Amino acid sequence: MGVEIQRKVLAIIEGSRDFEKIRTLLDGWQAEGVPAERLVDELTDLMLDLRAQNRSDDEDAVADVLDVLADW
Repeated sequence: MGVEIQRKVLAIIEGSRDFEKIRTLLDGWQAEGVPAERLVDELTDLMLDLRAQNRSDDEDAVADVLDVLADW
């Protein structure tokens, strides 16, 4: 599940950066029983991977998604 979360969020970030679409995905995973803490962990790992790849724009976009999760 972790790789799927990271892959799907990254695909949206690399494409449209449609945060509503990301929010819908996150809501769906939570409805399936994935705890918010797990989503935060996966997105944090993705953000750190992007940082290691020197992809600051994508890293910032993931940070924005994390901010949304934190406000739930």
